[in-house]
Amino acid sequence: MSNSFTNIQRGKNTHWRYFSSLLVILAFMIILGGLAYIIVGFAVGILNPELLDLELLETKGTILSDPLAEFYLVHITYIVTILGVWLAVKTILKRNLTSLITPNDKVSWSRIFYGFFISLAIFALFALLDFAIFPDSYALNDFDATRFLWLVMASLVLVPIQTTSEELLFRGFLLQWAGKLTRNPLFLTLIVGGIFGGLHFFNPEMQHGAFWVAIDYLAMGFIWTYITVKTNSSEYSIGAHAANNMFLCIFLTMEDTVVGDIPSLFVMTEVNAMLSAMTTVITGLIFLFFVLRKQRKESNV
Repeated sequence: MSNSFTNIQRGKNTHWRYFSSLLVILAFMIILGGLAYIIVGFAVGILNPELLDLELLETKGTILSDPLAEFYLVHITYIVTILGVWLAVKTILKRNLTSLITPNDKVSWSRIFYGFFISLAIFALFALLDFAIFPDSYALNDFDATRFLWLVMASLVLVPIQTTSEELLFRGFLLQWAGKLTRNPLFLTLIVGGIFGGLHFFNPEMQHGAFWVAIDYLAMGFIWTYITVKTNSSEYSIGAHAANNMFLCIFLTMEDTVVGDIPSLFVMTEVNAMLSAMTTVITGLIFLFFVLRKQRKESNV
């Protein structure tokens, strides 16, 4: 039996089963996830009426006036999405959820943690470098220890759920489906990385410079997908994706972001979209270098 991640042989993997699975996943993500979001949001509003603000639905698509409370609430949709992915894979594709992460019997946590800590170190290094060059672009956020601790808890527990749900869907389910059409690493990278990056075009960050922000999203989508194809698992990208989002949530925020005005340590007062895109490409390529070097060493053992 093939041990290829993009040419998975385990279970039942016909096109109609993938299509049926996608319908189930989308139903959980959009319909059930949306219902769970609304129900829990109204429950929060009953407990604390000051938090519920239905007028925000028209302007921001949210229902809670406190960005931190909303940050907690929105993650319920990602939990429901993972349940949908698990149900579709288990009942329609007839295999385990871990098959969307690795073709092996067990997930390699060492790979996930390697991807996480290497990415985190690269992000932190370049953030410090950017701060040293452009100190006026950063300002301390209004610090509230209690709210910041709540943010850290959400970042440590909930953000990895959000990023893993995306990895299971894009660099797991969709990548393996695309693998039935082509096994060319470049085509797979372009297809799945393009879908991943393209769907982020709806984020409010696009207002900072649509072209360069698009390059930013596409670059990470391409690089993480290429790593997944070349290393035969999504473990490194799971770690890197979590590190990226956790670092940004805890340390950096700015106006018009998808996560809202959360109490991160610093606020970016000036955003250079071109420089940000270039930094993303450079950090992504550095991460790619480290991962592929590690992969070669493991292959030679």
